[in-house]
Parts: sequence; C-alpha cells; structure tokens
Amino acid sequence: MKSRFYYIVVTALIATFALIGTRVQASGDKFYSDLIRLDKVVTKIQENYVEEVTSDQLVDAAIGGMKGILDPHTSYFNPRDYEDLKATTEGEFGGLGIQIGERDHYLIVISPIAGTPAARLGLQAGDKILKIDTTNTVDMAIDDAVDKLRGKPGTQVKLSILREGASQPTEYVITREIIKVESVPYASMLNDSVGYVKVTEFAKRTGEDLEQKLTDLKKKNPKGIILDLRMNPGGLLNQAVAVSELFLHKDALVVFTKGREKSQSEEYHSSRDPVWTGKLVVLVNDNSASAAEIVSGAMQDWDRGIVMGENTYGKGSVQTILQLDGEGNALKLTTAYYYTPSGRCINKPENGVKFKRDRDALAAGKDSTRKSDTTWFTTKAGRKVLGGGGITPDVVVADRVYTRFAQELLRRTMFFDFVTKKRAEIVAKGKVTPDFVVTPQMLDSFHRFVLTDTVFSHFKSEALLALDDARDAWKKERKDRDSTADTSSVAFDRAAAGLESMLHAEVEQEFAVNQDFIAQQIKAELLEETLGDDARTAYELQHDKQVAAAIRYLEDNRQYMKVFKKAKDKG
Repeated sequence: MKSRFYYIVVTALIATFALIGTRVQASGDKFYSDLIRLDKVVTKIQENYVEEVTSDQLVDAAIGGMKGILDPHTSYFNPRDYEDLKATTEGEFGGLGIQIGERDHYLIVISPIAGTPAARLGLQAGDKILKIDTTNTVDMAIDDAVDKLRGKPGTQVKLSILREGASQPTEYVITREIIKVESVPYASMLNDSVGYVKVTEFAKRTGEDLEQKLTDLKKKNPKGIILDLRMNPGGLLNQAVAVSELFLHKDALVVFTKGREKSQSEEYHSSRDPVWTGKLVVLVNDNSASAAEIVSGAMQDWDRGIVMGENTYGKGSVQTILQLDGEGNALKLTTAYYYTPSGRCINKPENGVKFKRDRDALAAGKDSTRKSDTTWFTTKAGRKVLGGGGITPDVVVADRVYTRFAQELLRRTMFFDFVTKKRAEIVAKGKVTPDFVVTPQMLDSFHRFVLTDTVFSHFKSEALLALDDARDAWKKERKDRDSTADTSSVAFDRAAAGLESMLHAEVEQEFAVNQDFIAQQIKAELLEETLGDDARTAYELQHDKQVAAAIRYLEDNRQYMKVFKKAKDKG
C-alpha cells in the first residue's frame, strides 16, 4: 500500500505545476495522463519488484531523476535541509557558535565564533569533540553533529573536549543562544586613504549591516572603498538590491528578471539615496555568484565603480521556494533569469536547463556544452561590456597561483594542524601580536612535522605509487604460477628507494620555493587561533595581490578614471 508521503508528493507536483500557470493547463489531458503513467509505474514496481522498495524510495528517486534534467540549482529539500537553508538565508540559528570539521575520525573545532557561548567558555581551534551529551562522536557525520549541536535557545548541551597536550578530556556544559551569522564580517581602513569591506553572502540583514559598516568607514574620510565580493556564493535577491542601492542613485535600475510567465518578469530599482558616492572598486572571482553578480553587474553598467579580479561564476537564475506539505519538504525551483541594467543575462549556458542544452545540441549534432556568446552591451557612459553570462571584470587581476605542493599542504590542513599542536609552546615563548615573526626555528619545526612518516606518505609521487602496484602485481603473478617461486623484488626495491630519495629531494626543493608562503600561512593560522578572525584577515589583506591592485587604482585618480572612458575599439 502506498504511503501518505507518495500522495503528498503527487498532490504537490500537481499544485506546483498549477502555480506555473496556464502553460500546464494548456497541455490539457496530456499532463494528467503523464502523472497517471507515473502512478502506474510506482504501483507496478512496489507490487511486483523482486525485493521490497518503499514508495518513499521510489518518489525520492523520481525527484532525483527530474532534477537530473533541469538546471544545477533546482533542488528538493527534506525537512532538515530546509531548516539549514532557512538558517543560511535568515542569518541566525540556535546553537553554540563553533565551526566544526572532521580529523582522523573525530569531530574537531575549526573555529569558535567571537561573542558566542562557545567562545566565552574558552573552546579553541583544534579541540576534539569526543562526545555530544552521551553520544560518542567517532565517525559521526558532520550533518548529524550539527543537528545535535543546534537547538532551541536556552537549552543546554554537554561536550566532552580533549585538547592538544591534555591527558584527560574536559566537560563543557553550554547553553545554546541565537547565533547570528555575520555576512559582513570585516571592515577597516587599509591605509590612510582606502577603506575595505568584505561581504561573504547575501542574508537577511546584509544591506543593513553593510550600511552601518560604510557609515563607520566614512567617518575616517577614505578616498575610495573596496567592496570585496570574492568567494561570495550569493543569497537573497532583495539583499542584492539593498546592497546595490547603497552605491547607486535613487530610482536606478539594479536588475530585472525574465521567466516563462509574466509574474516572473520584474524590475528592481533603487528606492533611496546612496550612502557612498566616492570611488569604488568591486573585487570578484570565479566563485562570486548570483547576488554578488547582480551587485557587480549593476556597478559596472552604471559606471559606478571598477569591477576587478577574475570572471564571475555565471549563476544568474532565480529560485522560488515552494512548500510541498506541512512537514518541511520543499522544492527550490528555478523560475527566471537575472539581467543586468544593460540587458546582459548573468546566467551562463552551462548553468542553464540541462535537457534543453542536450536537445539543442543533439539537433545541431554538437556537444551538449554550448559556448557563451560574445555579444557586447553598453554601459551608461558608453563603454562596451561583454555578455554571455557572468561578469567580466573591467580590470583583470589574476589571483595567486599555488604550486601543487602548496595546494596539498592547504588541502590536508597542515598549517592548522601544526599550529594547533604547537600553539601552547609558541605562546609560552612570548605574546603573539600582529607584528609576530615566524622564526627559522619554527619553519624547521614545520618541516619536520610535514616529513613525519604518517604525513610524508601522502606526498608519494604517482610514479612511486604505480611502482608499488606493479611490484604487488608481479609478486602475485609469480605466486600464481608457482607457489614456491622466489618473490623477492630486489630491482623493484632499488627503484622504490631511488624514487623515494628523488621525492625527498623534490620536497626539499618545494620547501625552499614555498618558504615565504609557508611562513605566511603559519602566521595567519597562529593569529586566528590566538587573536581571532579579524587579526588573520588584516594580515592576509597585506599579502593580497588583488587588494594591492585595487589600492593602486583608488589612490591614482588618473588611472581610476581611465577605466571609464569609452572603449571605441570594441563592438
């Protein structure tokens, strides 16, 4: 017998398509006959399949199949996922105020958030969480841990914490509070003339928080402002508008949408006077998406500021949240696309509807990934800007390129692990300040830390791993042919020793090439773990080549204004 869940979903599908409007109605009996066909398939499988399959499993699979032919941003949310979505967009939830990760099968504190219960009680980066209440956390999934840590404000949770250097765990009883996620976590003057503000996402209060940060910066009389939207995945449309109108004149068009239905086609204008009218640089990269692209596109089309960095992601689609039932199941459905004031569609073709791309490509006999077009659009001042999806910067400044060795150190969180292990020892030798210098002795200690047997094994070259596999295969083959055969592999062992020696030499060379990078990363981690996120951010900005380029443009008025001259050689 089919579960109640199946009927809820089928009913919700009908309701959802009905919301989309007259096009479904126009399809008449065909649409409903297709739903009946789905019903028959589910019934036959459930009644006759060789093994029992629940209707919940079948419907989840059907939903997954539907998602597979749509765009990447249409999603189905179960109640837990939907609560996570609301916490992200609303910017607050009941919890402790810690970011957690997983290391060697244990949950670990990545960072306590300043001003939260966890930070006030002294939890530190690197602390192992052995138990949550009475539940052992070994191999616990991060999502499950988050569910246990979050809860109603005022309720308590008990954590068993093992700190580096301690022989026994310590128990912390922490009272949950409303945790507010800072979407504008950092704002400061970088020097006497340039202010900087970072926006990490577009949540419920982003516009309001940014206005306050800009107001505070204005009191310090900057000549220009850097608005950093790098690594910003987007968020709420109304907050993209709220951020944009802090820089644009009143009534300026910020963005407009187009969908299949008239109700999905709207224009959004600034409703107020700006807060900052001076020089502006907006930093973006390939992880700047959605609302971040709305803001950077509006600034560019109105010639309001210089967009600098790297091409953005090209996620320019509007998602509407449709409730499926009263139990928290929901559908995030793409219903329209975003367009900048000049008419550029922000969405790249590869982020669009999959079945349409495949159908068009099949008809044309081509690959399913269409290339972006190269249509030029015109800004308010007559400059030519490129269409085709995403935002192309006015000034391209590539981000720092890391060597493969450096990427591996970051990926394996070697700097975090090293500083967590050595923090007490380092602090005991003297106070950590922003002027702290990473000593040669500390670099040597990190060197030894990386080259321990446990860690070094992860840096084996592909050739060495391939040689190991070849040796094992050779031994097995000899044993299969003759169980008494000699399987000593002198030649293989010599080759392995030679390769390992070469790898050691390569690692030594990588240490020499990346010495400045390693010192910077150690200091950044140490500043964060002892002085907090702001200290780390301030330090990292000093070594940020894109920020350095933005400062140069803001301090040189002639260079800044040159960007806004008409580009007559394009188009």
